[in-house]
Amino acid sequence: MSKLGEYRVLKALEGRGDVSKTDVLDDLLRNHEIAPPSISKEGGRRVMKRLTSEATIELHDGHESLKPRGARRGLGAELYVLGESKKGQQVLRHKSIETPHKAYRTLEGGLELANQQAILKADD
Repeated sequence: MSKLGEYRVLKALEGRGDVSKTDVLDDLLRNHEIAPPSISKEGGRRVMKRLTSEATIELHDGHESLKPRGARRGLGAELYVLGESKKGQQVLRHKSIETPHKAYRTLEGGLELANQQAILKADD
């Protein structure tokens, strides 16, 4: 906060109206080109717990919320399936492009099968 100054932060929060505190602070950081602080593992878990609750997702595996690792793997899988494995490597910070290829290669066959089954079902 020292780069922004406490006065500027308080002034922005004071006049925020219905905008969330997080959105105001995110805008301030973005406008002043300041990187936001890193999130801790525990912080990530709290966010996932809140999002799971807000989305009313029922988990049947005994866990009370989705896990950050699952979100990370889901993002990697989505990028890989969309043909964005290079972007996935960058976002997930893999050193080698082979890492996402090895991790998600099996998805291609499964998706092709799912697409074929959906087409066949639609024809019925």
